[in-house]
Formats: sequence, structure tokens, C-alpha cells
Amino acid sequence: MNIHEYQAKQLFRDYGILVPDGFPAFDLEDVRRIMDHEFPEGKVVVKAQVHSGGRGKAGGILLAEDSQEALKAAQELFGKTLYTKQSGPEGKTVRKLYIEKQTPHDREYYLSLLIDNKLGKSVFIASKEGGMEIEEVAEKDPEAILRMPVDSNKGVDTKAAMELAKKLGFTGKTAEDFTGLLKKIYALFVQRDCSLIEVNPLSVCDGKPICLDAKVSFDSGALFRQPENKEMRDILEENPLEAEASDEGMSYVSLGGEIGCICNGAGLGMSTMDTINYTGCKPANFLDLGGSVDDVRANKAFKLLIREKGIKGVIINIFGGIARTNLIAKGITEAIMETNYQGPVVCRIEGNGDAEAHEYIASCKGNIYPASSCIEACEKMRELLKEER
Repeated sequence: MNIHEYQAKQLFRDYGILVPDGFPAFDLEDVRRIMDHEFPEGKVVVKAQVHSGGRGKAGGILLAEDSQEALKAAQELFGKTLYTKQSGPEGKTVRKLYIEKQTPHDREYYLSLLIDNKLGKSVFIASKEGGMEIEEVAEKDPEAILRMPVDSNKGVDTKAAMELAKKLGFTGKTAEDFTGLLKKIYALFVQRDCSLIEVNPLSVCDGKPICLDAKVSFDSGALFRQPENKEMRDILEENPLEAEASDEGMSYVSLGGEIGCICNGAGLGMSTMDTINYTGCKPANFLDLGGSVDDVRANKAFKLLIREKGIKGVIINIFGGIARTNLIAKGITEAIMETNYQGPVVCRIEGNGDAEAHEYIASCKGNIYPASSCIEACEKMRELLKEER
């Protein structure tokens, strides 16, 4: 779950992490008030608040030298659609701004903390090449990327942190403050169940490390024990289908292809998408029904899926270990008939309750076909779409 920069920076303040003074604005009146009462001297940065990187390149970050320029920048940004590498072709509409004091600085650094699945540890990533996309740095100069694993039983090791500071060129009190920064970021990461904390750029002002930008992502699977995290969710920044699926206990990701797929289990879902690609088609989505699925959730899943733009057919790939496939088949076939869906649906259903599940499929009046394997289902769908063309 992503949050906005202004929310991330408030978290940073809560943990004693140095950030420039700044305030969120939700309309032009907020901007006027902030400039009059907080920054009467002017010299601010007006930042679009959207869940996407690359805002600066997309024209979403503007400098203002006085209140008049700040209002002009705000008028330009409110309602603007930003197109970035992460926004998708539909872009991101700017509904919120962050008005922040300009911070003079010389050099920009990159710093992040994330989970390295191979190591099974949290890892700090740092570079002297800040202010640009870290993927570009890694591609052009892999040696510019520095890594510092963290032992979860011990926390941030002071010696290792000081060595990282030295590699970045920090010395003396600045290096000590940088070590303290790493410890504070790690505390935030663990205590608030984060999946990513990113500072790009990090800089130094008056000898102290300061976070000029802040990105925080929470582990969605831990929201049940982090109610304060959930309150920071901005549903308008999310894909409507993905948000609706999440509220129903399902995992959904739009992918832009033509073949919708419904599966139970992330691994099965990913292998199904791979097989769709292998047979020459493109998956429209990833949809994992989640645990404890029943006919009601399966029904909702199908109705949600067919709202995806560009869907030409649907593949159902279900394996019932604990899940009762008969309930899933009941929900899906009822949804097909209730919506009068006319596109082809190919079902591979196996496991707990599959005999009854196949009866539901056979009795369904929709354009539905059985398959005995995932590859057969995908090949069948390919042939059905050729016939329609």
C-alpha cells in the first residue's frame, strides 16, 4: 500500500528524521493560507502528490520564488494529468499538492530500505548518484550501487553504517548523523510494517543529512494490525478494480491484455499468465481469489473481472486443496448467467469437489468450455478467439 510524500514525511518527523518544512494543500485556498502564514518569504517547491515516481520529469514539481508564483504553480498542477513510467497510459490526476520550503544543497544521494527475498533480510541500498531513477544508475554503473544488509536480530550495525557513510563520502559528524538516520529509518520500517522506504534525493544541509523526498510503502498483508497505516490509504490513487478486489479479500492487478484469468493462489495465477503468453495471447490481469473462497466471492470476482477494458475471453484455473471447487464453479457460472456474458470462458477445475464443479459447468447456458489442464485451456481460448475473428 503506497502513501503520499506528505504522509511519508510526517512519519519521518515522527521518528526524528530531518525533512524540510512542508504542508499539504488540497485546494487553492490552502495554498494561499500556507504561503501567507508558513512561507511569507516565498521560495517554495510546489509538488504534485500522486502515487508515481518521476514526477519531476513529468512536470509535477515546480519552483516558486514568492506567493504569486506558488499560486500560479498550484493552478497549473491541480487537475493536471501526469504521465510517468509508473503511471500507465491513463496517467495520474493531481488532486493534492505539497508546499515545501526550498532547501539549498550541493549534492544528491540515493537511499532506500527494502526486503531482499534472496537474502531473507532487510537491505539498505545507497548511491552517490541520487536525484535520478536508481534503475538507470544500476544499468549504467552497477558499482555505484552500495548495499548494506541488516540482521533483524541485531538491527543496524553501527560499524557497517559508518562504513557505508564513508563510501558515500560522509565524514565526521555528518557520518555519525547518517548512521543515526539509518537506525531511525530501520525503526520506522519494522515498527510500521513497511515494504519499502525510499529517499531520493537525500542531501546534506549545514552538515546534516536531510530527506528532500520520501516514499513509503506498507505491507498490505499487515494492515490488519496497523490500523493507522490503513487510514493513510488514498483510494483515488488506486486502480478502481484493484481497490475493489482488495476490499473483497482478493488480489488483482490489471495488465492490459485480452485474456482475463481467475485463479486461486498466487503461484497458480502467475503460471497461468505465463501459459497465456506462451500460447500467443496476453493476460488482461492477475486475480487470486484468496483464502476461504466461496461462491459469493467467486461470483464477485467474475463480475469484477469482466469490467476490465479489452477483455475478449476468460480462463478459470482452479485447484482445490482446501478450497471447494464446486462452490467456486457455482459462483462463476451464476455470474455468467446473471451478467449474460457472451465471451468465451474456458475452465480447468480440479481437486476438492470437482465432480460437482464440472456439473455446474456442463449445465451453464453461457459460452463455457471445460479443459483438463492449463495449457489445454489456453490453447482452447486461442482457437476460440481465432474463430470469432
